[in-house]
Amino acid sequence: MKIQTLSNLYPPHVVGGYEVLCFHVMRHLSERGHQVSVLTSNYGNGHADYPKQKIVRGLELLAPRDNIYAPFTASEAERDAINRRNVAALRETLSHEQPDVVFVWNLHFLAPSFLEAIEQANMPRVYLLTDNWLAVFHKPRFVADYFSRLVYREASGGVKGFFKSKVRCLVRHRKREVKMAGTSVFPSRFMQDWYRQAGLAFERDTVIHHGILPSPQALSDSTVDRRRFIHAGELRLLVAGRIVPIKGVHTAIEAIPNIMKSFPNLRVSLKIIGDDRDRPYLDSLKKLIRDLKLDDKVSFGPPVPEAELPGVFQDRDMYLFPSLYEPFSLTLIHALRAGIPTVASKAGGTPEIVRHRNTGMLFEASNPVDLARQVICLADDPALRSRVSRQGQQDANQLTFDRMVDQIEACLLSTCRGQS
Repeated sequence: MKIQTLSNLYPPHVVGGYEVLCFHVMRHLSERGHQVSVLTSNYGNGHADYPKQKIVRGLELLAPRDNIYAPFTASEAERDAINRRNVAALRETLSHEQPDVVFVWNLHFLAPSFLEAIEQANMPRVYLLTDNWLAVFHKPRFVADYFSRLVYREASGGVKGFFKSKVRCLVRHRKREVKMAGTSVFPSRFMQDWYRQAGLAFERDTVIHHGILPSPQALSDSTVDRRRFIHAGELRLLVAGRIVPIKGVHTAIEAIPNIMKSFPNLRVSLKIIGDDRDRPYLDSLKKLIRDLKLDDKVSFGPPVPEAELPGVFQDRDMYLFPSLYEPFSLTLIHALRAGIPTVASKAGGTPEIVRHRNTGMLFEASNPVDLARQVICLADDPALRSRVSRQGQQDANQLTFDRMVDQIEACLLSTCRGQS
């Protein structure tokens, strides 16, 4: 099978988790004998070649090449020229490769004309919808309304205005129902339902839960006794992920005072690690920390490679996952597999990974009081910590990468047959 993959980002340049997942899926499909070609952007201005993959970095994103969070100041004429070059690169690639199936991952920072060119090519195609990017193209009013009313409605403190500015940039209204040719693959039932609510209908759709590769370090460290804290007299909390508003890091910070009140004899600390290039949001978090007088309780660290995550989890007592919106988190699966007791928001597809009081604790998104309540519950109950640790590992071990690739491969093959 000849697979033409389209992705706005691809390693070695990584911002979030989906481009890493895309790379691993493409690598495994190529190792299974499929012919894999990837058309991606020149973001980061660097190159890397991978065995059995043809990588063409011929796309230009409507974003700065060194910081995707920074404003893009190109003129309309410059934007139009970029869009025309991107469409030309796509058409040339499809004409040259003549793929059996086009595999579309994420087109954020590309223009609607690029998506339209994919549709006009009339080739068998599969969309892997790890987030809302396709709805932003076709249903921007729905996306803006959803995020302003249901995601950011309880945002607190100095970040409210920042949230609103993020939402405003999504608004671009088209009044029409959208029927999409091809197959959609959703990472969770939540995302499947979300797209249906948005009014996007596909010829075929399916849910394939993400999976993660096995980690020898996680297996070797799985004997940590979670009935005890890592260091006596301390409660060491962790947030790991991109430091951006939608990840809800501010909620974890706001929960710390209530946690401290419940444990006056414990030294409570929160470590936040992840990509911090969203400087306005990072600045708002630092101000929040100063206002709450938590300077000696909260610290930041750089992103950690996926292979090193198990070791990070073993050095902390609890993992906090405060996202305001989450399709299906790979980092959360890594945390459960590592056995760290986890407190996660009920947002999005997270309840399809975490079962309350069984594999972890769930709290209402954007609610620091509820987050603190669940942390306190876990901290007070060694047997509960041990149980959620053990059961979380068992459940996470079912979310394997091989199972995911098997299902994606079958979907690609059936799409080829269905449209040949």
